[in-house]
Amino acid sequence: MKASHFVLGAAGLAVGLTLSLDARAQSCDPPRILFVIDSSSSMLDEANATTTKWQAAQDAVHAVLTDYGDVAQYGLMTFPGEAGGCTTGSVLVDVDAGTASSIESTLAGLDMQASRATPAGQSLVAASKYAGITDSTYNNYVVFVSDGWQYCSLPTSSAPICASAADGALMGEDPPTCNSCSSASTDPACSGQNEDGCYCIRDWPVLGVESLNAAGVTTYVVGFGAQVDDLTLNNAANTAGTTLPGCDPNTSNCFYEATEPADLNVALADIVQQVVVDTCLGPCDIQGERTCTASGWSACDAPSTISCTSACNTTGTQECVNNMLTECDAVCPDAGTGGAGGGAGAGGTGGTGATGGTGGEGGSAATGGTGGGTAGTGGPGTIDAGADDSGAAAGPGTTGDAADAGDDGGCACRAGRSNAGGASALFAALAAIGLALFRRRG
Repeated sequence: MKASHFVLGAAGLAVGLTLSLDARAQSCDPPRILFVIDSSSSMLDEANATTTKWQAAQDAVHAVLTDYGDVAQYGLMTFPGEAGGCTTGSVLVDVDAGTASSIESTLAGLDMQASRATPAGQSLVAASKYAGITDSTYNNYVVFVSDGWQYCSLPTSSAPICASAADGALMGEDPPTCNSCSSASTDPACSGQNEDGCYCIRDWPVLGVESLNAAGVTTYVVGFGAQVDDLTLNNAANTAGTTLPGCDPNTSNCFYEATEPADLNVALADIVQQVVVDTCLGPCDIQGERTCTASGWSACDAPSTISCTSACNTTGTQECVNNMLTECDAVCPDAGTGGAGGGAGAGGTGGTGATGGTGGEGGSAATGGTGGGTAGTGGPGTIDAGADDSGAAAGPGTTGDAADAGDDGGCACRAGRSNAGGASALFAALAAIGLALFRRRG
């Protein structure tokens, strides 16, 4: 055979096998659940101020069947049996689909008035022999609910005993030698007897769980009320492999502990949800959940998005689009935007102008001259704030003209100021000097 033919043949086989598995995965068998419920006389005690433990048990079963009635096959066993006393529990409703109403009506109509003991261990062993939950083609479960200790008080010619020879045979043990007498016993037959209190068969519920394990049945353990045997129920849950997650039976209660009716509702709902819900993969291999019904698996409820983490450990989201995940939208923080450039410095404050100078004194007129000396020009003043200083000192000549007033204390380059007065004075001085020189030569 050519290698290519072999490869194609193998590929076809693989595809066919995959299709077969996929097709088979769409069909399912709902799990089988048997409620094994304590119906001893103590269940008629108050659970709280408004209801009894027995009524609370009925309410919890009703709630779970309402929410999950079509995703499992249910049945009912109560203990003791119908005859009361310490008879071994019996199946009152066979495990099957659509039994919710039968289970609820059976619980409501149960005769609870007779003296009813707690043969828990014997009843669990009997459940392990019940064909309705031992078919290996199904996932089989027992939900065991009890409010007290393993206890029976069977009358004999001497002290009452905790179990009969038949019970011993059922449990695979020799008939117990302990008796049910205790410090509170009023039975005359207990006078002078050891106060064993049936401790010798305290572990029988654990033996019952072992028997269920051997039959391929998983047991969930629920203690209801404040008078349960913590040690025994812990050991039973540990033996069943159904202890609460992360619980250490040596330091705390690892069974489902329901002290109030609401706790019992939560416990039963949690157990059944674990049993009937299956994980599945939706588009893009995102994990979801589905339940098994009589018509097959429900649709996988996988979400369309998943969380993701960036390289810098920030979180984001990926979306499944056309069976492909989008890129993670997580954003890493950047190094920071550069700081804005500094603003331009504020302009300097304008300098204060110099105070205008005081006008100079008028110059003396030339000796013997006919004209009066001109007044000296004013000193330089401020550009914008100097006062106009009038340096108007008159020359000493007898016939001199009145001296010109001093100029504003401005500089020579001031715009709009006439310099005619200064030029006239210069011309007069030069004329006087020239005349004097002429006379000297003469």
